[in-house]
Amino acid sequence: MTKIILFFICIGNLSYQIDKSVIRDHVTIKINTYEREGEMRATSMPELKPDSELINYKRRFDYLLINVPEIHLAEKSEQRNEIWQLYPDTIELKRLYLNKYIEDEKLVNYFEETLAAIENPNLDESTVFTSDELMEVASKFFYCDKVNADTSVQAHVCIGLNGVKEANWKIDYTLLEAFCFEGLFNDFDKDTSQVWESFISNKKKASLQSSTDITTLDQFLEDVKLDLFERMSNDEVIKKELLDYYESNKTNLAFKIKN
Repeated sequence: MTKIILFFICIGNLSYQIDKSVIRDHVTIKINTYEREGEMRATSMPELKPDSELINYKRRFDYLLINVPEIHLAEKSEQRNEIWQLYPDTIELKRLYLNKYIEDEKLVNYFEETLAAIENPNLDESTVFTSDELMEVASKFFYCDKVNADTSVQAHVCIGLNGVKEANWKIDYTLLEAFCFEGLFNDFDKDTSQVWESFISNKKKASLQSSTDITTLDQFLEDVKLDLFERMSNDEVIKKELLDYYESNKTNLAFKIKN
């Protein structure tokens, strides 16, 4: 009898944890539809609820929701497709897909850590990054991914396609990555973005530097990409913008940056 009671207590606790999930409180599932071979199909992605109290920090949470979840891994494509095939049953599709994020311990931990710093401005942050680490991480968002027909290089700043996954850092920079993404796009939102101008200027210099000795286009792209990373990691314009943004947000971040 005691074992049975304990079993039901465990089940009850698990149900309570899922119902009280921080992900459930703040995240919703957006469904995107498209037509293929005359049939309507769907994909879905997580996003903050429009009425969430965290909406002012949307970009840092967007970064976590896109880059952390296990369900987004390439090897999980079959699981994703199985859920998407439930369309047009959008209610069940959303329920099952949201559960993937609720059950993702890694995502929940990052989410809760980020949330705690926002809710408690006096939180004592034990994690400290240097300004050099800040710039190393920020530089990886300026990503070259294609050589055009005229040998100009295509590059962009993106939440998912960037150089972060290639970096193989031994230190966990996930929260710093989310901050850099938020800080960079905060500058891009301005009528005149000095960071964007610096990005374009450095890409041009990197391209010219490597164009004098092109062996293959693949190698040319790799050379420009690495050169641009280096230039951006030492760019004083970007450094000032991110450190200024840190100063105005340090009471809502789960880490400190030491300049």
